[in-house]
Amino acid sequence: MALHLLIDGYNLLHQMPELAFLMEEDPEEARRALIAKLQQYQRVRRHRITVVFDAWNDEKPRHQMTIKGIQVVFTAQGETADDYLKRQALKEKERAIVVTSDREIRSYVETYGAISITGRDFLARLENALYEDLKGESLDLPPRPTKKLPKKARKRLAKLAKL
Repeated sequence: MALHLLIDGYNLLHQMPELAFLMEEDPEEARRALIAKLQQYQRVRRHRITVVFDAWNDEKPRHQMTIKGIQVVFTAQGETADDYLKRQALKEKERAIVVTSDREIRSYVETYGAISITGRDFLARLENALYEDLKGESLDLPPRPTKKLPKKARKRLAKLAKL
């Protein structure tokens, strides 16, 4: 079963200090830098990735584009990235991993069977994947629990291990 990463673009962008600063100066360049980082990750892990950016105050209808394998979505006027992420997670269910630090979205999508991960945790996994690809060795991620976990928790960890 292929994983589909649904990423709250601005939320993740603000988790990266260098891009958060760039966002103040040149939002378009900050988005491009984030997408470039995700392209590197996709080259290593081969997951389907959709990045969603809020455009709710823009009068254009929702528009989507694919940039080197990364699907980029700008929401329509009156629609938030949160709404789009929730709707897509409902469609994808177990295949979806939603990347956002917004607790309300994380709780909502997990209720319907999707997995969620905070932006900070995802960035750690992204950096580990890129380091592993470059050096051929893994960075130390937090150890897995030694006690046997409930089945639902084990499934969640198994999916996250694929990141």
